[in-house]
Amino acid sequence: MNSFILKNDDEEKKVLLYEEKKSYSFTPKKGYKKVKKITVLDKDMTSSILEDKIVKKYNLLIKIIFDLISSDDTTSGDVLAAYTELDRLRNIMLYRYHEYLRKEFIDKYLKKLYVLELELKKVHVMELTDEIEEHKGKGR
Repeated sequence: MNSFILKNDDEEKKVLLYEEKKSYSFTPKKGYKKVKKITVLDKDMTSSILEDKIVKKYNLLIKIIFDLISSDDTTSGDVLAAYTELDRLRNIMLYRYHEYLRKEFIDKYLKKLYVLELELKKVHVMELTDEIEEHKGKGR
């Protein structure tokens, strides 16, 4: 580990050493008035916090896609919004939190996101065929 000097006062002749660690910082809910920011240094705790966060977003994405599948009046804008959320969650896992999450967790949820993407493509194809059938008419 690397050590860095944060403060060096000539008057007191004290040196404060600091070890650089990877940390995850967040702000708590609005109910806590005196706490402005929380920094977590423990790797296991950081991993569990971020895994819970991703699982919640994944469950929300499943609800959105289920609503699209069960709805009769699905538009291409709704499918695009769901696909954007899916891509956003994938990018967060791969690029923002990849150093904090376990490799097995990332692989597991990338596979799940791939399956959801395939289902979303099926919904989009069904929606496009419905639009084509609506625009077909008699060619007189």
